[in-house]
Amino acid sequence: MTNRTIIYTRSAGTAGNAEHLRNTQLQAATAAAILSGCPTRRDAQGEPKLLNSVPMVEPIAASDKTFRSIVETLTPMDTFVIASLGVLADTPTALIGRLSRVIATGCKLIIADLPHVDIGTIRQTAMAFVPLEQKAEKLSTELDSLYASRSEERATYARECQRQIIDTLYRRGIDLSDLLGDDKPKQPVDDIRGKRLRQLRESLSLSAAEAGPLVLAVGSDRAFSKQDVSEIETGKAKPEKMDLYEIAIRAEVGRRKVAAKLDREIAKQSGQPVTATEQEVLNRVIKPAQKGNDNAHI
Repeated sequence: MTNRTIIYTRSAGTAGNAEHLRNTQLQAATAAAILSGCPTRRDAQGEPKLLNSVPMVEPIAASDKTFRSIVETLTPMDTFVIASLGVLADTPTALIGRLSRVIATGCKLIIADLPHVDIGTIRQTAMAFVPLEQKAEKLSTELDSLYASRSEERATYARECQRQIIDTLYRRGIDLSDLLGDDKPKQPVDDIRGKRLRQLRESLSLSAAEAGPLVLAVGSDRAFSKQDVSEIETGKAKPEKMDLYEIAIRAEVGRRKVAAKLDREIAKQSGQPVTATEQEVLNRVIKPAQKGNDNAHI
């Protein structure tokens, strides 16, 4: 079986500099893999290049779809390389869960800015921040509920005002429908809802282009374009389109909350001590990593 060197990169920061950050991650991870003794060859200029290297990019920020597909195929013969722990996840429990999944495959693990991988210390440090993560999740849920209730109150109040105005005019002999003629009412601009949907998207660290394909998972026959998302978030799209987009965004929020709960369970079940499999992997990884970093720093 061919030894693979899989370099995993994930979008971070704002959508504008995501590509630059991914390239930086790729460069750091490649250098670390070469220093750690991964198979290489020399190019025409004599520079080392990785053999059987497979750069894998997570196209949607804060997602884990590509990561899960990688873990399913990892073998003890492979090498998994990341630039830093932050590439794996944005929350403590997700970090522990994903790191545990990688180590459980028995593959060689290389972290460019962390030559000494101490799983026990990583777990203890990450778990210390779990209460803050849970509190942030609770506050986010409360904020969503508050916004939903306020939106319904505003909509109910608006409908009641309209009904009273129309009834009052009708009793005085004025039928407003006669004033419309053949003119159709323009599509109302729901900018308040649009702003909220944009806030939800940004809370997921998704760009407009990244959020568009989410509607495929909730029944849309095509992905929304960046222009579609822009129309929705400025309140200019049709209500049906905004409804579909909101369902997709909230489904992604729910999926990540479920994933976070699963990660917390994995973290609890893994416990603090390093498992036998993890220790075996670390014995293979730490020694070559330390040797390579005696004379070089990533």
